[in-house]
Amino acid sequence: MRHCRQLSSLVTRSIYFPFPKSKHVALALGAAMIALIAVADYITSFEFDLSILYFAPVCFIGWSVGRTSGIVFSVLATAAWLGNQELTGHILPHAFLLYPHSILHVWKGLILLATWIVFVLLLEQLKVALARADERFATVLEGLDEAVYVVDPQSGDLLYLNQRCRDEFEAGEPLTSLRQIETRLQPVLSKEGRGEDFVDSARKQSYLIHTRKLRWVDGRSVVLKVAANITAQKQAEELSRRQQQKLQLSSHLVTVGGMASTLAHEINQPLAAIVNYNMGCVRRLRAGNWDPQELLVAMERAGAQAERAGRVIHRVRQLVRKGKPDPVACDINGVISDIASLIEIDAEKDSVRVKLDLAPELPPAPADKVMLEQAILNIARNGIDSMHETPLEERELTMRSRLDRSADAIGIEIADTGCGIPEAMVGDSFEPFFTTKPEGMGVGLSLCRSIVESHRGRLWATRNPGRGSTFHLSLPLHQS
Repeated sequence: MRHCRQLSSLVTRSIYFPFPKSKHVALALGAAMIALIAVADYITSFEFDLSILYFAPVCFIGWSVGRTSGIVFSVLATAAWLGNQELTGHILPHAFLLYPHSILHVWKGLILLATWIVFVLLLEQLKVALARADERFATVLEGLDEAVYVVDPQSGDLLYLNQRCRDEFEAGEPLTSLRQIETRLQPVLSKEGRGEDFVDSARKQSYLIHTRKLRWVDGRSVVLKVAANITAQKQAEELSRRQQQKLQLSSHLVTVGGMASTLAHEINQPLAAIVNYNMGCVRRLRAGNWDPQELLVAMERAGAQAERAGRVIHRVRQLVRKGKPDPVACDINGVISDIASLIEIDAEKDSVRVKLDLAPELPPAPADKVMLEQAILNIARNGIDSMHETPLEERELTMRSRLDRSADAIGIEIADTGCGIPEAMVGDSFEPFFTTKPEGMGVGLSLCRSIVESHRGRLWATRNPGRGSTFHLSLPLHQS
């Protein structure tokens, strides 16, 4: 508590007043002041009552030296006043006309003595109260978890430091200079603007230091520094950052897993088409009645399906690597037409008529073509699968496009005449792993929504008034 006592002593001895540090000097000054007042009182005789001036040296000694010395100087001041009155009375007898009886001199002297002693005692109580208040304040500073120290900006000396500061920065020798602390701390660039970040590389500790200028107890301008050890906070932030990265990676892997779950289904479509085209060519070749032009068309279609399968695989690899869409200017009507040709075989197998209602002269929209095709294709196939119980003459899948000028977006609608979506799926709440298909995994629509939202678009579903449901996609014309 050495620094506590020093701070307390500074405050109680020196409140913006240069009291002498030596008691002997203070006593000498007090005695000189009493002598000077006594001489002045003698010179003015009874023309002026200067007894009130003795109050100054009495209070000065009582505050700077102590209660006992103050009481002694009260007696000395009273004796000086009485002696001066007695001496003046002998030289100037007429002066006693002011006090007909000599007892009045003694009575006034006793009143002065009692008054000065009371003031000395009050000063002692005030001094004790201030000291206790300062000690409480210093005790609070000593108990803080932050390192607190006061620096003289001119000399760099440490005027005060609490126990936490000594525990943090003392390295075998007492701290006396700011340089002893600064040599251990290296500044770190901080983006929060909350203070100055420093790191102690040797001890692997991080600190946040707040600085404030203030006036010290002796009147000079000093700098108060409060250093908070934020090592645990930094470690928690780093751990949180790593956990967030792992969470993002896990989420990304879940998305990729969902993509992989549909990958087999999406790749199966072009592979099945390739097999059908190749087997048709083989049958014609074996029968001997083949037409070169028909074979060429079949092989070109098989090649196109193989290229599509390759693009799907390549896009999945890109998704795993960076996880973001690669938007380019896409012809949305062209994308829908391509999807219609891809689902042609499945639609014919299930006796579903595919109808296109495309708005003319649509402007291109920025989109990742492969990812957008995946989303639309998945929704279209779901629509075909939903019409297994629909009468053959009512099975129809309609794909529309339109320009929504109010939202500056292109709208895509995929309507079917199937069993319709349940109430839980109306809107855009496509929960993962929720499915109405016995063999489904429940990741298709959730994945489609993720793809559309990655394009800053929106996907939602509504139930048709008669039969079936309609899925709506909104793609912005401009990526912000």
